Amino acid sequence: MDERIYQIAEQIVEIHQKAYEVYLPLVEDVYSRTVSEVELSHLLDYLLDFECDEKILGLYKKVCRKYLYVYPRCIKFYIEEYREMLEDENK
Repeated sequence: MDERIYQIAEQIVEIHQKAYEVYLPLVEDVYSRTVSEVELSHLLDYLLDFECDEKILGLYKKVCRKYLYVYPRCIKFYIEEYREMLEDENK
């Protein structure tokens, strides 16, 4: 049983690493230009799926900081979503 749990944990780490490798260039692209609010929302939705991973959370924060004054309502929504997810995990 312990071996199976260890294997599952390793798979989760691998999935998070792959997600980071996929999302890093997308974040860099979105960071290098001004995107539409729709495009921004899609990216933040995807990143939020991996909010428990520190590296992806760093990407999420980077995008939020970049667009805070461009789309303040959108960023506020995503910050609140993140906080709600964090609260749910801590219950």
